[in-house]
Amino acid sequence: MITFTAMRRPIAVKTIIIGLLALLLSACSAVRLGYDNGPSLALWWLDGYLDLDRSQEARAKPLLEAWFAWHRATQLPDYAQWLGTWKGRAGGNVTGDEVCRWADLTRERLVTAVERAVPAGAELLPIIEAPQWQYLQKRFTDRAAEQRKDFLQGSRDDRIGASLDRAISRSEEFYGPLSAAQKKLLAERVAASPMEAEVWLAEREARQRELVQSLRRIQQEPDLARRTAALRAAAQRFMRAPDGDYGARQARWQQHGCELSAALHNSTTAQQRQHLRERLAGYEEDLRALAAAGGL
Repeated sequence: MITFTAMRRPIAVKTIIIGLLALLLSACSAVRLGYDNGPSLALWWLDGYLDLDRSQEARAKPLLEAWFAWHRATQLPDYAQWLGTWKGRAGGNVTGDEVCRWADLTRERLVTAVERAVPAGAELLPIIEAPQWQYLQKRFTDRAAEQRKDFLQGSRDDRIGASLDRAISRSEEFYGPLSAAQKKLLAERVAASPMEAEVWLAEREARQRELVQSLRRIQQEPDLARRTAALRAAAQRFMRAPDGDYGARQARWQQHGCELSAALHNSTTAQQRQHLRERLAGYEEDLRALAAAGGL
């Protein structure tokens, strides 16, 4: 049930939900420590993209702390219940459409998290200075070069091989070691993927440029209420599915990823499904403990 969908995650979204990403990607033993230090980690991450000075950090820190307090109290219990549902389904077969529905539910939770962060972002925008926007754009450019190196390396066979390695590594994190037959299944599905890395990267880079331009325009709005509304509208544009040809392509990429995930899960043994349940149970336990700790 591990998805391989091509989901966009704008940089602004990543800044606010770094704690959630840590929950999904970290080892269970590190989840609680990472989330408990979420405001500091988020501030550190934000500084890496905007080169904040001390006065800006002082303005941002209480806003991040307030967001994490809300997130801990209201969202973590929902995430724990959601993971419990996944855990319950881990023992049976799934369909590609079912995996896609889970991916959609993931996006809905990200939207909720970003919506809550919009007022804080609107409050902070006016204190960002022109050199910092240039710094942000350079970070985007550098990151784009790294991604092109990762995803557009060598020949088509080289790129397929690298994608397969990533798919196997990701799968084994949750299911444990894969069999030769399962690796063959992944190899066939990855080779048949309609995903076009060049198109995806070009769209991502265009969206990042648009993001910087939008934020700089919104920054000039002196009225906080109007600035907040404009930032919310911009966030909604970045998070919604794109229209036109690219949107249709993305839908095909996602459907393929969902079908791949379902096929792999349906090929797993009872032992591998138990491994998945244990991983999900560990995350669920951490989420419930973190939510409970917020009330102490």
